[in-house]
Amino acid sequence: MIVFFCEKMDGIDGRMSEWRGEQHRVASQVVVYESVAPKNYHGDATRRFHSYAPHLRDFIKSFNKKKNSILVGGVDVSFPTDESEESIAVYAILEFTFDNNDDVKISTIATDVENRVVYRSHKFFYPSVPYIPSYLAFRENDPLCELISSQIEKQPSLKPDVIMVDGNGQWHERRAGIACFVGVKTGIPTIGVGKTFYSLDGYLSKEHVLSLIRSSVESWYREHVNHESPVEKRRHRRCASGDIGMPRWVLIVDSHPISCTQDEDERLLATQDKSSPTCSKIKHATIQDMLKELHTIARGLAIPMQDDKGETLAYALVGHGGNQSNRDESGTKTPIYVSVGSHISSEDAVSLCALLSYVRIPEPVREADLYGRQVLREKGKK
Repeated sequence: MIVFFCEKMDGIDGRMSEWRGEQHRVASQVVVYESVAPKNYHGDATRRFHSYAPHLRDFIKSFNKKKNSILVGGVDVSFPTDESEESIAVYAILEFTFDNNDDVKISTIATDVENRVVYRSHKFFYPSVPYIPSYLAFRENDPLCELISSQIEKQPSLKPDVIMVDGNGQWHERRAGIACFVGVKTGIPTIGVGKTFYSLDGYLSKEHVLSLIRSSVESWYREHVNHESPVEKRRHRRCASGDIGMPRWVLIVDSHPISCTQDEDERLLATQDKSSPTCSKIKHATIQDMLKELHTIARGLAIPMQDDKGETLAYALVGHGGNQSNRDESGTKTPIYVSVGSHISSEDAVSLCALLSYVRIPEPVREADLYGRQVLREKGKK
């Protein structure tokens, strides 16, 4: 085992310089769309939180009254603990169908979203290089793109409108995560879905990010309790009781991003809002209480994540998921980290992830993961 690993490490140092050059090349070819949607503040007097709903027309290329669905792919790679065994790349495509009364206005589309798996494939392979942080794409890109290319060639009618990748996109020190490689190579809109936090600078820790996310949730809840209008309160009560459907938008934080340019104390102080009075409801609320309230008005809360240049490269998404048929669910308190791969806006990326999440992980990525586990179990029985 040690010999096998050392053989693969031989010559890696010399190749890493070439890989960095390839990452810069891919990053230069990433296409990030600008969001043109107006910001709706829904009565937020401080104008620090706005709602955003994805523009499905951008993805449904033949959108009309006869087609009210979207094809979303999910890709994942699993590696064994034993380096001498095969890894598996997995590709799944789900069709999400919306109840559509108007093919233009997203607000008129019903909130119930159904899905079905229309395609699945996998590929066993031996990684050509070992795992090296920030160079994941050089282990995963080729088998994933081969699966996608094969599907488009064999069943072009199922070419996905967007692909969600298990891994980061632009949230990468050279802005070239695995989702960027897949997006640039295939030309299909791609979204990076990070299940765990990845530190760009080595200083911004997972623990501090989670503290900042909680502070953002508390800040929203304080504004919600103190400034919500009577009309909004009635609507939220009807939504909570199931009388009307859940809104399709996600709330996006406009201030106090998670930033690599601040030290830990500055980051935490920036998110703590002392301007509004603390009533009893706020003082005694748990994070589950806050997210339960959030779940009645939005699909989740997205906090921008910025690099050392102050540019937003990702969103931390929390409060999404939850059983949509059960209005008592609060959504998850464990975040995912969403970034652009290519050919999509960051707002559409995070909104689609929230919209297509029944649990913490968006369904396309979760289906790919579950299918991969199933294949490995069946292989182990042989």
